[in-house]
Amino acid sequence: MNIKIFLIKVIVLSALSWGTIEAFFYFDPYKKHDFETSYNAIIIDKYKILQETPSPKVVLIAGSNFAYGINSKLLTDSLKKPIVNMAIHYNYGSKFMLKQLESELKKGDTVIMGFEYIIESKGNISEQMLMARYFPKAHEWIEYDDIFERIRAYSLLRIKVFRVGLERLIKQNKIDYSINDTTSVFFRGAANQYGDLVSHYNNPRFKTIPRAILSDKMSLKESIQDMNLFYKTMKARGVEVYFVYPTYSEENYALDKPIIEKYKKEYDSLAVFPILGKPTDFVFADSLYHDMAYHLTQKGGDIRTRKIIQLLKKK
Repeated sequence: MNIKIFLIKVIVLSALSWGTIEAFFYFDPYKKHDFETSYNAIIIDKYKILQETPSPKVVLIAGSNFAYGINSKLLTDSLKKPIVNMAIHYNYGSKFMLKQLESELKKGDTVIMGFEYIIESKGNISEQMLMARYFPKAHEWIEYDDIFERIRAYSLLRIKVFRVGLERLIKQNKIDYSINDTTSVFFRGAANQYGDLVSHYNNPRFKTIPRAILSDKMSLKESIQDMNLFYKTMKARGVEVYFVYPTYSEENYALDKPIIEKYKKEYDSLAVFPILGKPTDFVFADSLYHDMAYHLTQKGGDIRTRKIIQLLKKK
């Protein structure tokens, strides 16, 4: 076969294939259903709460350890200020999550950060872009290293949507989630009016709590720098910012204690923001965790919230 003809056929086939993927991305038959149910779309509701809650307010930001493990009603009653729990998932990264808040904070507000021991600064761009698929404003919070990373991220997102869509078309399965069911946790309607995740309250907890895989080769320095910059920016605006350590199950803490102590040293030496308490203040019995070392049950969340209130009042 003539090499020129062969190359033309390859190019045409590639264009047709990518055209199919691109068309599916924009005309995805599941997009409306996912818009109403996807956990990535929960930012729509949380951001609405953030915008509509009057100042002075208290805003919580972290990954799922705050999403699961806070009772904002207790906080509201104790602090006499409205609470907004913006926590969703650690994988978005500290820089992305803190950017979510900046435009909506005013003088007199308070922010409590509680990032996990596995937090990274940059976060997972694919997850960030999936959020932006449902909430376009999230594009403002994404940072790309260069144009090639941006193109790669856009391409991977479209391929992922196409692959998942084909699987769903073949299986013809449509899942409906509910606060009242005993299986679902991560879906758009999973939070209450404060932003606290409550979907796991009816679900049975794991008998053995899995570890969160910590690495002694990982450093939290970049995320701490993100928090330092956020603290300085907010302080100039009259917003108070605090940090509390994430919760961690007792048995897993015993296994990961040397790594957590290393992280604490990084906070002690680098952080310019006030830190409330120490890691062991938020280590509880495994019976208070739902399905992993960071995820508290309803009872565990109440205990952890009271501890935060106690530390705030001391401060």
